Order: sequence, then structure tokens, then C-alpha cells
Amino acid sequence: MKALIAYLAALVFCFAWCLQVQAAPALAQFDEDVARCRRLIRDYCAIVQEITKQPELDQPRQQHALELLGSASREWQQIKARYAADPPAEYARDPQFKARLKDIDNALDDMERNLAQGQARRSFQACGFGCGLFVKMHQENGLAYALDKLFALRQTAKTAESVMKTAGIAGVREWMPALMQQRDEVLLAPAPWPEGDERSQAYRDAVLELSRAIDDLALAASDGDADQVSAGLQALVARVNKPYTLAL
Repeated sequence: MKALIAYLAALVFCFAWCLQVQAAPALAQFDEDVARCRRLIRDYCAIVQEITKQPELDQPRQQHALELLGSASREWQQIKARYAADPPAEYARDPQFKARLKDIDNALDDMERNLAQGQARRSFQACGFGCGLFVKMHQENGLAYALDKLFALRQTAKTAESVMKTAGIAGVREWMPALMQQRDEVLLAPAPWPEGDERSQAYRDAVLELSRAIDDLALAASDGDADQVSAGLQALVARVNKPYTLAL
């Protein structure tokens, strides 16, 4: 009898465990839901970045960007409702998971409020902060994504381009090790698309093109070719954006 009771108890436990496993949302689905929101943010960001370069506020573009942000906010509200109390297993031990979702929500509010007030630059800065929250959420839960590695590389590329204008080639040389290390991290990161997906080859080609450009930049910096370094840095962010867009 005891053996039978133990057996039945084991069956009940296994059944309950299976239900929990089935109920737990898959990481892949969470990632896709987040990516859908981030694509909207990416499109908004591209518009608001162009707005910041103009002497006067481009109201039609402003309105388009606000519409994209509104869609992104609605997507994020759905993500919060679905996952805040029931995260994927990979986030289950993160005591800050619910707060992270709220932080991203707040960043979206900051982007929208500033842009609605005509403060395009402040909205763009809030976008950079918000994108960093996605990266932090992944990194602090031990998750590695090519998109995050490219985000870090792009930030360093922007810094190096600014340093070239203020400190010249000597200053850029100090940043080359970081650029090359972050390039290597991109190469080593898991591919964002499975083998056979047409996006996989396009992403691979874009990353290899980016890698060669950074090698050329390093050689030009070593040779002291200021013109080549300046030209390479001016094109570098666009080269990073190509695989970044494909990864998302």
C-alpha cells in the first residue's frame, strides 16, 4: 500500500511538474515579443535621429515617430501583462525582472513625452538609455545575443568617431583595442537566425564586411593615416547598423 501511495504521489508530482513546464512561457516566444517591440523603437529612433539634425522641428516626421512609439508602448503593455508574474525560466531567478519591465515602460514614456514636447534630442537620448536596459536585462541574466554585442560596438564606434574630431588619431588608437574586442564578441555571439534562413547569410555577410572594415581601420591607425582613419570612422556606424538591423 505504501508503495502504491508513493507511486501515485510520484505520478501527481510529475503531472504537476509537466503542467508547470507547459505553462512556463518559452524564452523564444518572449524574445520574439520583445523583438517586435524593439523593431518599432528602432524605426522611431531612426526618424528622431534625423529630426535632431534639422534646425527646425519636422512635424510630419515627429507625428510618424510618435505613432511608432504609441505602437511600441502598446506592445510593451502586452508583454508586461503576459510575463511580469510569469517570466520565462531563464529569468525566473531574477528578483528585478518585473522592475526591469517597468523601467523599459518608463523609458518609452520618456521618449514619447519629450518628442511630443518638441524635445527631439532628449527623446533620442531616452531611446539610447532604453535600448541599454534591454542589453542589461540580458547580460545580468547570463543571456548572450548578437544584437546586444552590436549595440555595444556601435556605441564605441560613435565614441571613436567623436574622439577623432577632438583628439585626432592618437586618441583613436586608444579606442582600437575596445573596437576590436567588441568586434570579436560579435563574431562569437550566437547567430540570430538559424542556418538556412535567408537572413542568416545576409547577416553573416554584413558581419564579415564589418569585421574587415575594423581591420582596415586598425591598420590605418597603426600607419598614422589620419585621412583613412577619419573616413573609416565616418562609415563605421553605418556598417554596424547593417547587421544590427538584420539581427533584429
